Amino acid sequence: MIWHLGIFLFSLAGFAALALAMERHCKHLLRRSLPPPWPALLYWSGWALLAVALALALLAPPWRWSMGLVVWLGWLSLAAAGLAFYFPWWPWQPPAAAVSRKGANARVKPVATGPAAPARGGLRSVIRLATSVALVGLPLATLALIASTPEKPLLRADAVRGKVGPWDFTFAEADDKLPTLAAFGTHMKLYQVRFCDACDQEIRNAYLRLRKPRSRRGAGIVFDGSHWNREVEINLPRNTRADDELWLTVEGKDGSVHQASIPLAAASPAFSTWLRTHGGEASKRP
Repeated sequence: MIWHLGIFLFSLAGFAALALAMERHCKHLLRRSLPPPWPALLYWSGWALLAVALALALLAPPWRWSMGLVVWLGWLSLAAAGLAFYFPWWPWQPPAAAVSRKGANARVKPVATGPAAPARGGLRSVIRLATSVALVGLPLATLALIASTPEKPLLRADAVRGKVGPWDFTFAEADDKLPTLAAFGTHMKLYQVRFCDACDQEIRNAYLRLRKPRSRRGAGIVFDGSHWNREVEINLPRNTRADDELWLTVEGKDGSVHQASIPLAAASPAFSTWLRTHGGEASKRP
């Protein structure tokens, strides 16, 4: 959540600096113009702050280049909309002027500065309060929603990153709990894998099984999904040991086959720890 908050605050500060760099908006916000070189400094500072927000989104571990731009544009839109809606309710804005026309000549008459009618003033205060609460509450509600959303398995810190043949991959279990106990004392566990964007176009199928396959036919269960996030649920037998390995077999569109091993302790830390503390085999699970 700290990444989201940082991107939003830098975006908000960047737009505020750009607004102050413009004479019209500066008078609206401060009731005066700023002397040189402040407008130029604020202008370049605003763009620098927006660039920092973009850098945070692109370099943040949860998204990197794939989703960072989307996250940045989302918070950028929210910050811009918040400032745009709040400007009309800014308390320091200059008094409005009423225009009345008589014949061909136009005369500008300032609005009376006397006390407004109680009912109208009360309604205006209520609207201003509601708008302020909404503008503050919307980002907070968004951050709370993001914080309550479970992290995607392949973006977790315990995801395994490696290379099979010429292709980079990220591998993770769908949840970090113990496997589901199935019939005959076996265990079912769901895993996910994602190959790099360029690699994915070169891959036909990927397979997963416990322990090294003896032949190509025994490569294991094929991952569902032909692109991006692929997943498979495999059977972990009763004699599964804590020091076992999962074997990833990948078939390229050119017919080549490559394999890589993933220690069970890295792929499923909780299950591996349980095996070590209960005698080393899954058959001893009650």
